[in-house]
Formats: sequence, C-alpha cells, structure tokens
Amino acid sequence: MHRLFIYGTLMPGLRLEAEMHGARFMGPAQVPGRLVDVGRFPGLLPGYAQVTGEVYEVDDAHLARLDVVEGMVRGDRSASQYWRETVTVLSGPLQGQPVQTYVYNRPVDACAPIPHGDYRRYIREVCRES
Repeated sequence: MHRLFIYGTLMPGLRLEAEMHGARFMGPAQVPGRLVDVGRFPGLLPGYAQVTGEVYEVDDAHLARLDVVEGMVRGDRSASQYWRETVTVLSGPLQGQPVQTYVYNRPVDACAPIPHGDYRRYIREVCRES
C-alpha cells in the first residue's frame, strides 16, 4: 500500500474525484511546496511554502492508474507531465510521515501562482471574481 497526498482535481467534489474511488482516506495534510495554476488543474512545485490537501492509501494497481491520469511515464521523467516524489507531511494526523505526491514537471513561467497553497480555496476565490 502507498500513502498518496493529493491537492487538486482528484480531491472530493472536484473534477477527477472518481479516480480516487476505492482509496482509503487517511486525513487532511500540508506538505512543503508551492502551487501554480496550470490551466484546468494545479501543479505542485518544490518550494518553501505549504500546500494543503489530503492523504489517501492506495494499492499498486490504483497508483498505476493514477500515474496514467497524471501523465506520468514510468522510467521517463522528461516525457512526464507530473512526476511522483516523496515528501514529508508538515501538519495533520500524519505529521512527519513520508507520502508520495505528484509534482508538476513542465515549465511554469506563464502560470499564475496560488500563494496560499489551497486549490479548493483558489477555486472559490476565482469563481467569486468571475
């Protein structure tokens, strides 16, 4: 089993939540990094801030399906849109524990930052402004 931190469209109530059916919720969490808006979804980048999300437990088959959803080509980082990496949970019930997450693997020069690191909050704020 794998612990996976999600922070964007895979979360409950968002566009790709069905991809997480069958996963076991382990708790809310924050991990190190920063978020950017890459279009219809966010991208997590290594960084000094914190990203808000949730941790789930998934099996090997589920993780392999998520790799496809996230555009990760196993063994070929340069061909991957996202790359799965291990980070340490900064807060929440799993504080101090290692988890895997998908890190955005493309240029972000034209991407808007999400300074507070919370994609759900960002969506609410963007919708309110529209």
